[in-house]
Amino acid sequence: MILRNPVSQKMPNFYKHRGQWAGSYRHCTPSGALIDTYEVRITVAFPEDGSCDFRLITHNIWSDGRETRGTYEATFRDDRLWFDGDLVGSLWEIDEFTAYLRFHFREDPSVEVCEMLQLSPDGQDRSRTWHWFKNKKAFQITLTDERRDEIPSV
Repeated sequence: MILRNPVSQKMPNFYKHRGQWAGSYRHCTPSGALIDTYEVRITVAFPEDGSCDFRLITHNIWSDGRETRGTYEATFRDDRLWFDGDLVGSLWEIDEFTAYLRFHFREDPSVEVCEMLQLSPDGQDRSRTWHWFKNKKAFQITLTDERRDEIPSV
C-alpha cells in the first residue's frame, strides 16, 4: 500500500518547499542591531511512510566552528501542519508564495515566534522572517535567506 502525504494535496504551495536549502540566519534586535549570524543547511521533507507529515532537519554552522542540529516534525489536520514537540504551534498557507508559522518553545512557553516563509516564483529561493516575543514583548527579529542546494542529507 502506498501512502500519499496529505500536504501534497492540501497545501500544494508549501509542498514546493521540499528539498535541500542552504543559506544564512541573521538575528537582530528590533532596532536592527546584529546579534548573531551563521550559515544553515536545511532539509524539508514530507515523508510518505506515515511517520509524520512534515520533517525539517536543520544544521547550523558558525564561522568559529560551532554547530547545532535539530529535527522538527508536524502532522497535518484541519488544513494546517501542527507541531507538538520542542516547538508547539501550527503552519498554514496564506497564498501561492507565502506560509505562516506561529509557535512557542515547549521548554519556555514565554517565547513565541511568528514566522513568514516566502518562496520565490521559480521555487529556487526562500526568504523567512521571524518575529520573536518574550512575555508578549518583541525582542528579536531573524532574517533568513536560502537557496535550493543539492547538499548531502544532514
